[in-house]
Amino acid sequence: MMKRLTAFLLALLILLPGLSFAEETDGEWHFDEKGFLTGDNPGEEYILEDPENGIWQYASKDLSVKITRVREQYNKKKMREYCVAEIWASEASPMQAILSAPKGRLPEGVNQVSPKLLVEKHPCVFAMSDDFYGSRQKGIMEKTGSRLPGVIIRNGEIRWEKTKAPESRYGRHRPCLDVLAVYGDGSMKTYVSNAMTAQEYLDKGAIHTFAFGPWLISEGKINEKEAVEGCGYYEQMEPLTGLGMVEPYHYIAIVVHGRPKEKYAGVRLSWLADKLLEYGCVEALNLDGGGTACMFFNGQPVIQGQPDLRSMGGMIGFGLRESESNEQ
Repeated sequence: MMKRLTAFLLALLILLPGLSFAEETDGEWHFDEKGFLTGDNPGEEYILEDPENGIWQYASKDLSVKITRVREQYNKKKMREYCVAEIWASEASPMQAILSAPKGRLPEGVNQVSPKLLVEKHPCVFAMSDDFYGSRQKGIMEKTGSRLPGVIIRNGEIRWEKTKAPESRYGRHRPCLDVLAVYGDGSMKTYVSNAMTAQEYLDKGAIHTFAFGPWLISEGKINEKEAVEGCGYYEQMEPLTGLGMVEPYHYIAIVVHGRPKEKYAGVRLSWLADKLLEYGCVEALNLDGGGTACMFFNGQPVIQGQPDLRSMGGMIGFGLRESESNEQ
């Protein structure tokens, strides 16, 4: 049972990501320190959508999502806009990969469709863009592109495993394909591009691996600025997407909107790394940005990197409901 409460009243109850909930809010809905529903409540799911104030929240007994939109002054003429999602998942409601349906010779996750269609076909509480590997694999399969997808695992299955050596990270073709592995115990760990084979990741218990990069945080330490921003276009102000782990099943996702010539300025990767560390991440990776960057809540976009979103083959999802069987 879902129950939507008045956004004006509930907005007063939401704190910035990283801060805990009170165990009782308005006398009806009860949350624990992770934001999960606890005790007696009016329903099984709590949903708040307040776009005007930039607040979105979901809670059940095994999943908690809080999204906060931040708008701040960048300089005298421009603002900066980004959304921070704090996610508490669980063994009962883990991270899942949303993949497009197969089409012709293209396997699932490779056919490129609109992100709006992906979340319509795979209804979920929260979705965000990923490493955009499907586009790179599609280019190779159709002989229209030469960039390797990297070591890719989705939902426990190997999708691709050709990658590049770390010393070629500054080469002509980007991204550098550093990896963020998500394990069955809810933990995440970053690695350089060729640290392990896909089978080795599976043997260690990986459920997903995302290959883009560069890695931003490893074991609580930020990557060197020269390594992060020495990759050509990474030196620019861009719409960016970052995903990191505070502790197992506790994640932070950030999507930044805008470019220097637009109303909202983008950011550099060093800013993204600093911000993820500020929110407590000990592991974090830069995912694909630009026209890929987006974040959805309850089927609707809450932020995107630029006005026109790219088609994509996959997204990261939490709280998936039963997928529809229609072709995509």
